[in-house]
Amino acid sequence: MHRVMVVGASGLLGQHMMSAGTEMGLAMTGTYKTVNGEISGMVQMDITDPGSVSRGLEAACPELVVLAAAMTNVDQCEREPDEAYKVNMEGSFNVASECRSSGVKLVYISTDYVFNGLKGARYHEFESADPLSVYAMSKLEGERVTLDASRNNLVCRVSVVYGWDRLNRKSNFVTWIVDSLRKGQDIRLYDDQFVSPTYAPSAARDILELGLGKLKGICHTSGPDCLSRYDIGNMAAEVFGLDASLIKAVRTAEMPLLAKRPARSCLGVDLAESELGRSMTSLRQGLEMMRDSENSSLVDEG
Repeated sequence: MHRVMVVGASGLLGQHMMSAGTEMGLAMTGTYKTVNGEISGMVQMDITDPGSVSRGLEAACPELVVLAAAMTNVDQCEREPDEAYKVNMEGSFNVASECRSSGVKLVYISTDYVFNGLKGARYHEFESADPLSVYAMSKLEGERVTLDASRNNLVCRVSVVYGWDRLNRKSNFVTWIVDSLRKGQDIRLYDDQFVSPTYAPSAARDILELGLGKLKGICHTSGPDCLSRYDIGNMAAEVFGLDASLIKAVRTAEMPLLAKRPARSCLGVDLAESELGRSMTSLRQGLEMMRDSENSSLVDEG
């Protein structure tokens, strides 16, 4: 039985990774930084504290570590750049260093935002990054320290991760759309920002399988679509049977965004699909699985 540690297991992707790993028959250990009380089956770890990281890995003795913990609020990172780099770069360095010392493979979860979005087409793993924001720059530095630590490490990039958050009940882009439309609220969505929405339960299993395999370097593990946020909203309304007339299309220039976002950061997923031997989960498939699993437990989802 493979021993896997998920650093940041209380987050959306991390919690689904714990569930997917259990279903795959893996011995899972999860970490969290701050929550209300202890979480069963998880240990507390602060990735910005090298001692905390060292103690956590020593206790779990994993064969694979997945680093899903990060500071992900794009505008907050712009307001607090020191904290963003402390978590996303220095924290990643601490985990990567400890994994190197222990001879453990590390999978680092990164983002489509490392690209500037000016290409006008999908980005592939071999293309040069050009981040526009503090968030994206700090995540790219996290990629760098991960790959510098060991040639066997793997960076998995995702985009607009969505799904039910069973642990924290925190909203994400899709759940915010569904909740708002159910309340009859008008929402405004960008029709000029294109992304590759990523269904958390599917991505969790994909990343674990890739991490346990021989793949190393960089791999895009997002959904296969390239859709505007307005398109995503309309499809969510259709699948959940909600009123799409409440959705208004707006341009990014109309909204007061603190941090710059790439206009088209869609990811090409050919490598992941080839390695896994299956197609990545499309937005429609993910939304239908969300709809059908809304009232089920985390273990049953996806």
